[in-house]
Amino acid sequence: MNQRKHLTLIAAGAAFLSALPLWNVFEKSTWAIQSFLVVAAMCGVALLVRSLRAPTWAPTAAMVGAGLLGLTWLNSSSEEYLGIIPSPGTFKHFGSLLSTASTEMSEYATPVGDRPGFLFLATLGVAVVALIVDLFAVVLRRPALAGLPMLAIYSVPVTVTTESTSWIPFALGAVGFLWLLVTDNVDRVRRFGRRFTGDGRDVDLWEPSPLAAAGQRLGALGILATLLVFLPFAMPAGVIDSIGAGAGGGGGGIGPGGKNGKQVSMFALLSGQLNRDKAVDMVKVTNVSNDPNPYYLRFNVLEELTSRGFNAKPITGGKPVGSGLPAPGWDPSVKTTTQKASIEISNELAIYFLPIYTWPTKLEKIDNNWSFDPSTTVVFSSKQTTAKKKYTVEYTRAEITPDDLRKAPAVKDTDAALRGMMTAPANNVVKEKVAELTKGQTTQYDKVKSIYEYFTQANGFVYDTSTGGDSSGTSIADFLKNKRGYCAQYAAAFGWLLREAKIPSRVAFGFARGGTRQGQTMTLTNFNLHAWTEVYFQGYGWLPFDATPSQAIGGSVATSYLPSAANDTIDPADENLRNRPNGNPSSSAGPGAVSDPGNNPGDTGGVGGSVNGASLLKSLAVAGGWSLGGLLLVALLLSPALVRGRTRRTRLQSAAGPGPGPGPSLDKAEPGVMVLVANDQAARSQAHHAWDELVDTMVDYNVPTDDAETPRATVTRLVTKERLRDRAEQGVRLLSTVEEHARYARNPLTGGQLRSAVDDVRAAFAARASRKTRVLAVILPPSVLRRWRASTSQHSSAASLRLGQGWDKLMRAISVRRVVARRADR
Repeated sequence: MNQRKHLTLIAAGAAFLSALPLWNVFEKSTWAIQSFLVVAAMCGVALLVRSLRAPTWAPTAAMVGAGLLGLTWLNSSSEEYLGIIPSPGTFKHFGSLLSTASTEMSEYATPVGDRPGFLFLATLGVAVVALIVDLFAVVLRRPALAGLPMLAIYSVPVTVTTESTSWIPFALGAVGFLWLLVTDNVDRVRRFGRRFTGDGRDVDLWEPSPLAAAGQRLGALGILATLLVFLPFAMPAGVIDSIGAGAGGGGGGIGPGGKNGKQVSMFALLSGQLNRDKAVDMVKVTNVSNDPNPYYLRFNVLEELTSRGFNAKPITGGKPVGSGLPAPGWDPSVKTTTQKASIEISNELAIYFLPIYTWPTKLEKIDNNWSFDPSTTVVFSSKQTTAKKKYTVEYTRAEITPDDLRKAPAVKDTDAALRGMMTAPANNVVKEKVAELTKGQTTQYDKVKSIYEYFTQANGFVYDTSTGGDSSGTSIADFLKNKRGYCAQYAAAFGWLLREAKIPSRVAFGFARGGTRQGQTMTLTNFNLHAWTEVYFQGYGWLPFDATPSQAIGGSVATSYLPSAANDTIDPADENLRNRPNGNPSSSAGPGAVSDPGNNPGDTGGVGGSVNGASLLKSLAVAGGWSLGGLLLVALLLSPALVRGRTRRTRLQSAAGPGPGPGPSLDKAEPGVMVLVANDQAARSQAHHAWDELVDTMVDYNVPTDDAETPRATVTRLVTKERLRDRAEQGVRLLSTVEEHARYARNPLTGGQLRSAVDDVRAAFAARASRKTRVLAVILPPSVLRRWRASTSQHSSAASLRLGQGWDKLMRAISVRRVVARRADR
């Protein structure tokens, strides 16, 4: 295997190693398997094409084709030609996956599961990095530049994860990068032939040369220094966050059967949708049975309450919907009616929880990839999303009166199904308020009603998209003090107070009524997203209570057990509030209604709404950081071109300097005519600068140079072998004559058009060069890179020499032989 093919393998391996930090983003290793398969296919095709001695561009084009086929095979749309060849439908499917991934970035917390959009995005990113690394390392032979895309992919987990970024994958990526550099440099050294030590001894193949040993030491020191620099970013987030801030839990989300708070964040879902610039249709509901008063459409609940707020528990139960849905365990005396609704979900709502009405009894047109959990009344899937689903739900409506709930038996603390739902974190403000509100109340219903009626405008509560300052230490206490908030805060605060009163409660998420209506069909948008509280009553199950002021909710519903909607009177004009543009102050789900878990009243780290100053500053800081990083990256990429341009300008300005100096002139200068001046150092400097610029121009356009040649020999070669003609020939002869006089004659020449001569020669070189050579001469000029390599090699050698001398002194100082010899001398 020749060295170029060997370097192809190393480049592919280094690219894959650089992607290992993505392990911190995903929960499983599916992304790594898919990425490895695609990179392996690209590498194999590149090896095959390079073994055929194809043109330089052919392996890169083949890698693009192999990567496309691999992505098509792994993300099939069932519209491919022959099952694997991409079709227009394939690219449309790819666009849909990217769009889904873009939307879900604001809905999912890390580590994420095997979401199709995320898997496609990760595999595509690794394939692109592998292609760029191969281009830089194998085609352009600039392996150092391959570190830029490799470093960019490491920045992904550092940016998106809030928990931890392990240093081990980064270390493996650094090893891959150094492996690539060493392989390239070994190849360059081997081109010179056999290796020798400084004293002329032959170096065996198995024996590292002194320079190689020094390089290994420098590489080890480089890895150590890099790890120390990035160690603060690689430490678990809890370690850093604990400095000056309390540790805390969760994000209020769950994936079906996943880890708590690790998959779908309900608060992030609401934040991502409610902060959009305009209303988008998400759900269309048609009441087939003409239900006159349907309640909210519901898709998920949060049941765990910690000092950080409400979070979701893992869904561990549930059976496929095809096996039937259990009937509600209500008291036989409860009057019920059966209703039916047809639901159609747009592509804008892609979650793992199916929107349904409370107390479903039958689901149609839904396969067994979806399961029903009776304890949470949630329909979920781990394989499909709700996007573009059409189904029918049959549900039961109960007519429950206040007297029914007053007669309900007291809930027992020993009930296993309610374990953990009747306790709240210690909080003196909450404890005192609950004791005040429930004083004299004997039944659970009266306690719930008393706490519910506390959240009214009469008690000073105002709907607002931002909260007051966090002055008392906990957001729940501040909310109760400032009495300003939106639906998520009302729901969480109401649930917290109920749990303090030993009453089971939880927070539900879904859609309020409202939207546009055409006959029996109601269209719900992202502005109809809503949160409310559910309370458990023995014999009646979980019943919804919405503590948010009804005037702020377009489509607020009064239940039979709260017929007066005690917190406020519903204004019919508010029915379509949620369809208004962003900035509507009365819309519960308006922009900023739920910004993040910190806006949950139970979140000790809570801040105001999404429009508060802290969030704005944070957003500006993130945007500024990315902008600064982009500018630094662009500056780094353009630095060779900038250095070359500055050097050229300096030289040409000097070459076009003033005419004859103050010394005696042997002739009067005319435009374009050279004259002799007596020992004019400025004239000599002008000639040398012009000649140096000619030599660098030759290097940039791959014209051979020879430092041992005289100027006359160089110009002869350029005219005969490079076939310079006309103005270019005149220009190079002029430069040669001036340089000869500057080097060898007593009196140099000056007064000629040296600058125009250099420009004419450069234009001739550019006209004869290939497009690739012209582009590299501008963006990555070889003359600059050659000087940088020489300078780096010189400094590295000096550092290596000093390091070796220091090491030898240390070894001699602690040498056992030396100590024994000294004792023998005694």
